[in-house]
Amino acid sequence: MRKRCRAPAAVFLIAFLSLTAAGRDPAGDLAGRVSALLLRFPADSAAEREAAAAELIRIGPGAVADLCGRLAAPGTADDSLVRYALDALAVRAGRPGAEAERKAAADGILAALTIPRDQENAVFLISLLQKIGRLEIVKPLGGFLTRPDLAEPAVRALTATGLPEAAAALAGALATARDETAVAIIRGLGDLRAREAGPALLRLAEGNDPDLRIAALDALADIGDPAAREALERVRVAAPRAERSAAASRLLRFGRRLAEEGRPDMAADIARPFLSSYASPGEEHLRAAALTLFADAAGESEVRDAVRTASRSPDAAYRRRALDIAAGPRIPWSAGEWIGLLERAEPDAAVDVIRLLARKNEASALPAIRDILRAGEGAVRREAALAAARLGGAAVWDEIVPLFLSGDPADAAAAKKAVLLFPSESLVPAVAGLIFSAPPAGRVALLEILADRSAVSTAGAVFCLSWNRDERVRTAALAALEQTVTAEDLPAVVALLLQASTPSETLLLQNAAVAAARRIPDPEARAGRILEWLGRIVGPRRIDLLRPLSRIGGAAALEAVREEIRKGDPQARAVAVFTLAAWPDESAVPDLFRLARSASDKKTRYLALQGLARLIPGSSSAPDARLAALSEALAAAVEADEKALILDAIAAARVPEGLGTILRFLDDPDLRSRAARAVFRLVMPAAGYGGLSGLAAAAALKRAVPYIDYEFDRVPAERRALELLVQEGFQPLFNGKDLTGWKGLAADPPAWTKMTLEEIARAQAEADASMRAHWRVVDGVLSFDGRGGNLCTARDYGDFEMFVDWRIGPGGDSGLYLRGSPQVQIWDPDQRPEGSGGLYNNRIHPRSPAVRADRPAGEWNTFFIRMTGERVTVDLNGVRVVDDVVMENYWERDKPIYPAGQIELQAHDTPLEFKNILLREIPAGRTGS
Repeated sequence: MRKRCRAPAAVFLIAFLSLTAAGRDPAGDLAGRVSALLLRFPADSAAEREAAAAELIRIGPGAVADLCGRLAAPGTADDSLVRYALDALAVRAGRPGAEAERKAAADGILAALTIPRDQENAVFLISLLQKIGRLEIVKPLGGFLTRPDLAEPAVRALTATGLPEAAAALAGALATARDETAVAIIRGLGDLRAREAGPALLRLAEGNDPDLRIAALDALADIGDPAAREALERVRVAAPRAERSAAASRLLRFGRRLAEEGRPDMAADIARPFLSSYASPGEEHLRAAALTLFADAAGESEVRDAVRTASRSPDAAYRRRALDIAAGPRIPWSAGEWIGLLERAEPDAAVDVIRLLARKNEASALPAIRDILRAGEGAVRREAALAAARLGGAAVWDEIVPLFLSGDPADAAAAKKAVLLFPSESLVPAVAGLIFSAPPAGRVALLEILADRSAVSTAGAVFCLSWNRDERVRTAALAALEQTVTAEDLPAVVALLLQASTPSETLLLQNAAVAAARRIPDPEARAGRILEWLGRIVGPRRIDLLRPLSRIGGAAALEAVREEIRKGDPQARAVAVFTLAAWPDESAVPDLFRLARSASDKKTRYLALQGLARLIPGSSSAPDARLAALSEALAAAVEADEKALILDAIAAARVPEGLGTILRFLDDPDLRSRAARAVFRLVMPAAGYGGLSGLAAAAALKRAVPYIDYEFDRVPAERRALELLVQEGFQPLFNGKDLTGWKGLAADPPAWTKMTLEEIARAQAEADASMRAHWRVVDGVLSFDGRGGNLCTARDYGDFEMFVDWRIGPGGDSGLYLRGSPQVQIWDPDQRPEGSGGLYNNRIHPRSPAVRADRPAGEWNTFFIRMTGERVTVDLNGVRVVDDVVMENYWERDKPIYPAGQIELQAHDTPLEFKNILLREIPAGRTGS
């Protein structure tokens, strides 16, 4: 509703437009290009992300700086797209061989850092430089080393360059640094191995400040200057346990640096005492690390002795580190030495030595390992079984057999693991020959081996064991049948199935029956034997034969299920319905349709519709036939959950024309959430599916977004809608960050014709000041505080299409001026029941919306507006409320609407919000979408 007669500049005031060309100047063009590119983040694929980032860098440092300038202060706006874009830009610029792009990105970020900003965003920008910075960042970031809030990220970025200039900058800043800043700089010097900082660090290591002392010692260890040895060794044992451990780790790190710098003797001297001193609980890792350093630094003879001693240690970590060294290239391999150790080693050590010999594939160790396998015990024997199988293959079967016969499940499991290394041609007959001699634990393991190898030649043995009294053996045999039966075994499986005593046994035998049937070459003959039994028996056992049919299929089986549905007792009929709903192919579709239409109970109808929803989307029918079939299924659905099944199926069918069917249900309160999910699934890209594109898809997503249940789906859906609109030529009028491209309302069109250029400029300056006072960007949303004037686009538009999201509070009143004339009405529908979207100021032509399509006050609404010539069409939340109606000239009733003019967001005295404002101009002679 119009409150004040205020309007934008008329299109014919060319002189004024030359003064207010914010929409046309280079900065404005740059901001528009950046805004359009922002909508492509976060991209759906790495390739799309790379392409968008490359385009941003190609525009130049100005685009990067503009992007950085869109970072919002914490709690003021959602700048996640900006951060996505900057991260992608840094990844792109940081790849090898991209020096020009890297330099352009770094220069843009450095330029942005010259502008004062909050700490969080400054830290973020510095973190980007950490990824791509080189020499150009050293001097600028050196200036941040005196700032406690930014020194640490600046140090990280400088350290990442690895440059001596960065080390010099840090060393220079250390003299005046204090507290946390000094600690960060010291760490950076250590990371850069800045030897020139050694004297200063030694002084700090002798100082009284504990934080600086520890940081300096850490840095000295990283630098590896021999002059620091005394300081690092002095604290090694003169401290509580935690500090002692930290000091030891530091000293070993120092030794590693010495070895890297070509001082192996000094490194070995540092490591040597650890081999005997650090044996207390909790210090095992230190001794193991010292052994590694010693092996890399000491002479061969010393290393061999140390490894031999460590290999007998009760400390598992230390012992295994010694064996790792023995397996490597550091000392010559001596198989005899390790084989001899087997006789003297404690059980835990023997297990580790056996693993070492197997890892080295040491065939000469096989006799000793076979001896252990014959005479050993427990874990050593089990480890010997695996090693023997690796070294000797099937030839060691006889030595492994006793493990299957011991009765110990752990022995049987180890034997199974070992013999599965053997080829099937030797393993399967051997297992079949042993299985009846083994105790229950061994039989279970042997049955599992037969199943693993799909040993169909042993089905007879497996059948015999399926009658075993031991439940473990019987269950293992029934499970193995699925992998071992042949087509000829189907009658026997069915006979067993009809005698199954528990539900778990029934299920295992049904699986076996299906496996045997599927091995019959003729698909139509597969169900024959089951159908023979089904024709002969009565009672509850019939349902055990019905269930497998859904996994076998065939025309005869389908007819049997039909017959059961027609004539069966209630329980058998219910199972037959379930079987039909789970049918493996689309031959069941006609029966499911008949069942869905004729069912008198919900459960039957739901199962039938569930089957249709599963089969039709993936059927071989043409897309239009699939959609037609799903539309029939939808007509048969009665309750909301049934309709929801079919909506999901329409989305799964991925037929673009199905979008219109789904959209109808967004107006149903019981189904709008499922309909919104279906829109999401149909429109959004997914693995192997490109999704839908075009204006209709974008509009559908925008309409669905408010009803999508989860935020993690709503955000990408809204982003995808904007991407599709940009692909269709729509351009953002609002960048989500600031008021770029907008101005205040200075005067109504009739008043402009009476003003001089100086008066226009003065009025515009005042209007802009008011605009900035009352229109703000909060969390990516244009927010009006209820005072001040209209917000206007900085340029004029003629024919166009636009989307705009708006939200108004209780009792609110607003609108959109088109070409500077009021208005497409917005208000609280509880206050004005006719609803929003009408051309309120019309007198001759229709002024009210055809229907009320508003969402309640406080919720987001979406307008789609098309204006061509004098005529306006308005969709509100996807519903046509104004259809090609002439919009009258409010200012000069005797004239048609102006041919061009600015778009205004009307300001009344109630707060309101706008977002996602996108517009596409329609060239002369066209009518738009």
